[in-house]
Amino acid sequence: MIKYRLGCPSGHEFESWFRASADYDAQALAGEIACPLCGSIDISKQPMAPSIVTNPSVAARPAKAHSTQGGDAKAALEALRAIKKSIFENSEDVGARFADEARKMHFGEIEERHIRGSSTLEEAKELVQEGVPFGILPALPEDLN
Repeated sequence: MIKYRLGCPSGHEFESWFRASADYDAQALAGEIACPLCGSIDISKQPMAPSIVTNPSVAARPAKAHSTQGGDAKAALEALRAIKKSIFENSEDVGARFADEARKMHFGEIEERHIRGSSTLEEAKELVQEGVPFGILPALPEDLN
């Protein structure tokens, strides 16, 4: 796992974990990473200071096994699964028409409803520029198979 400090053009900074740097690159290219504050998908890595242990007694301690924190990660993953399930059960899949439908609802052309679907990176950027609110569901391990 690797943690990156990320930022958007509005100056918002946040951190996110990835299995590998290639996962960050693929998700960023696909527009799957969004600023949690403004929704921008124009995300970049920010400078980070490395975590260096200077206390010899801390450095000499064996590293904790991942399983000690695995419960937290497992609970977070289950929470994400529950959220995703709820969204899928309570929204209409509009497929590739997502950007058009979201835009029409935002500008009052059609009645608002809960939708989900897909869009291109360019469509998502346009939605952000137009102030159309939307979210990006993270890919879960079972989605990658």
